[in-house]
Formats: sequence, structure tokens, C-alpha cells
Amino acid sequence: MNTDMTTSLTSALSGLQVGVNKARSAAGEVAKLTTGSDSVRDAIAPLLKLQDADTQVAVTANVVQVENDTLGRFIDETA
Repeated sequence: MNTDMTTSLTSALSGLQVGVNKARSAAGEVAKLTTGSDSVRDAIAPLLKLQDADTQVAVTANVVQVENDTLGRFIDETA
């Protein structure tokens, strides 16, 4: 049980790091845009990446929440 929890939390941490890194990269791309005529079109890809990063972090946070809930129930049942 301990190994499974460690593995899932390690995977969750990795997922959070991936999401945060994606968000940081996409935000940097948006910040570099100028007010040129193509800037709106150029903003679409990094904004979609930013949305993807948000989804990644949200899903990973849900995994951690489920893990936490499961552990809480396990402790309640064994106590």
C-alpha cells in the first residue's frame, strides 16, 4: 500500500510540474507578443497551451484529492 501511494503521489507531482512548466512556457510566449497585425493569430497557440496546462494541473490535483480521500477512508476503517 505504501509503495502504491508513493508511486501515485510521485506521478501526481510529476504531472503538476509538467503542467506548471507548460503554463510558464505558454505565458512567456504570450508575453513576447507585440501589437502587430498578426499578434491575435499568434496568441492562439500559446493560449491553447496555457489552457492545456490548466487542465493538466486540475486533473493532477484531482488525482491527489482522490488519493487523499482514499487514504482518509483507509485510516478511518482501520482505526
